[in-house]
Amino acid sequence: MVTTNLRRQHGAALVMTLLILLVLTLLAASNMERVTMQELMVNAQRDGDVTLELTEDVLREAERRIDNGLVVLSDFDEGGPLYVAGSAPDPEQAATWADGASFEATETYTAWQGAFDGRTFPVPRYFIELVGDVAGMSQVTDVVMAGRQDMTTGAARPQGFRIVAMSQGFSGNARRIVEVYYAGEL
Repeated sequence: MVTTNLRRQHGAALVMTLLILLVLTLLAASNMERVTMQELMVNAQRDGDVTLELTEDVLREAERRIDNGLVVLSDFDEGGPLYVAGSAPDPEQAATWADGASFEATETYTAWQGAFDGRTFPVPRYFIELVGDVAGMSQVTDVVMAGRQDMTTGAARPQGFRIVAMSQGFSGNARRIVEVYYAGEL
């Protein structure tokens, strides 16, 4: 009678072990899917943050273009990439970021490519729109004129500019468009 009970229990233990193994396998597979999704989310967040930093560097390049005298008032027209007030294109349209409608930010691109060991990504772009004379600090609230005085009584006034920059991240999945207002003397 003892030998008959052992045979029945031996088969039951095998079935129970296989069921427990199946449950553990399903739990491990579910956990792997969650980890993979979290990894994708973290990578997307990082790519977006890096792209935003790149776009901010492009804006600084555009500001240097204004400050270094590479822009004169006669260069502004309706054809771009230097636009007169009210004629700038919609930043959401693909044609805005084509040659002739916007500048390539080659200085920023070269610096970033060197910092990331030659990694390639689309060249960032920007355009500048002339807003007009800045009569005083109260006229333009977002313009920082560090070290400048209000020149309302003088012959020259700082000009207000709207700079719009666009860049894409290393993966090609992130894109940032940033707009700033800037005052400079031409």
